[in-house]
Amino acid sequence: MPRPDGAAGRIAVACDCGMEERSERVIERAHIPRRYEHCDFESYSTDVGATPQQTDSLKKTKLLTQGFVRDYPGTAEKGLLLMGPSGVGKTHLAVAALKDLIRRGHLGLFCDYRELLKEIQASYNPSSESTEMGILEPIRTVEILVLDDLGASKPSDWVRDIVGIVLNARYNERRTTIITTNYYDNPAQEGEATRLPSGKLVMPAREDSLEQRIGSRMRSRLFEMCRTVEVVAPDFRRESTQAGRARA
Repeated sequence: MPRPDGAAGRIAVACDCGMEERSERVIERAHIPRRYEHCDFESYSTDVGATPQQTDSLKKTKLLTQGFVRDYPGTAEKGLLLMGPSGVGKTHLAVAALKDLIRRGHLGLFCDYRELLKEIQASYNPSSESTEMGILEPIRTVEILVLDDLGASKPSDWVRDIVGIVLNARYNERRTTIITTNYYDNPAQEGEATRLPSGKLVMPAREDSLEQRIGSRMRSRLFEMCRTVEVVAPDFRRESTQAGRARA
């Protein structure tokens, strides 16, 4: 029977402000470090390349990341692997993607690779209330994971086991993972020896590959899980610091 006030059939619709407040709370729970809270696509500069090739690389990487977010979850790739030197904005783009996807109603987490390993190691202390699997469970199961600085910790059997637990679980369940790393598939080879003033010969260190840092099996997994995008550009942080010193 219709209500006299004409309220029958009305549908409650959430206001945009309420949805925005909810997304901001979800972003807070995503554990994005304060250093990266400002990161979004609009603030990512592509005009800092020292050469046209570097500028083109930054623009391409930004467009690919934006395209991944735009097409999610329909994109063929289940993740991105942003590969390049320190200071080129890999984490900036990864966080920008995560924030945009959260605002569209998806759930996600930011995870610093080195901090994760430290937290797990701390859980082995008998006085700790945390457990290894308790720490890993949300990282293994969250819909979208940003795994920052993969390979940064010195590799060991234990480190590779932890990487395997995380990546295998996400691979098997086809969950989305956005990864940043400073390690390449084909790093610079050893150069010629340099003779010091003392007469001693010094060989330049050979950089590790990503495969050496995480193991060949996990690198193979990532080829299937993620689209690999190499960023070729100078270190933004170093350039801005040196420019500031020059002005001082």
